[in-house]
Amino acid sequence: MEQFTEYSDDKIVWQGLKAGNKNCFNSLFRKYYSELYYYGIKILPEPETVKESIQEVFMRIWETRDRLASVENVKSYLIVSVKRMILVQKGKTSGNGHVEIGSAENYSFYFELNEFEKHDEITEDVRKMILAGINSLTRKQRELIMLYFYHELSYTEISTVLEISVPAVRNLMYRTLIHLRE
Repeated sequence: MEQFTEYSDDKIVWQGLKAGNKNCFNSLFRKYYSELYYYGIKILPEPETVKESIQEVFMRIWETRDRLASVENVKSYLIVSVKRMILVQKGKTSGNGHVEIGSAENYSFYFELNEFEKHDEITEDVRKMILAGINSLTRKQRELIMLYFYHELSYTEISTVLEISVPAVRNLMYRTLIHLRE
C-alpha cells in the first residue's frame, strides 16, 4: 500500500485522489482537517456544524472525484469549499435557506485571547492589546490576517478565498497593517 503522507506537493495527491486513490483522499483529509476546523469555527462558532460541513465537503469531493478539475492550490480550494458549505448550512438553520456567500453579515470572524497563548514571550497585557487591535478590524481584515499569517496563503490564494482581486488584497493588507500599527 502506498503512503502519500510524505508528499509535500498537494497537486500530486490531488491527482491521486481524482484517480480514486483512497490513501490520497485520507492524506488530504488528515493534513487539512485541523486547519479547516479552526478556520470554520471563526465563521460559525458551532463545532458540530463545522465538523459536518468539513465532512460534507470531503464526501462531495470523493463522490465527484472523476469530474474534479485540476487545482492550483488545494489548500485554498478546500478553505473556499468549507467556507461556502458552512454558510450554506448556516442559511439552512436560519430558516430562510438563502445565504449570500460574500455578505459581511454572515459571519463575524473574531479572535480570542487564548489564540495567543502559544507565544510565551508575549505578556498578558500585550496579548490583550493585540487582540483588541485585531478585533477592531473589519471582518474581512480579520479574515485576511487569519489567511495570511495562520494559513500562510499567498495574496493570489487569498484573493480566491475572499473573492476579490490581488491588488485589492494588497490594498486591504496595507490598510490592515496601518490600522494595527496605530
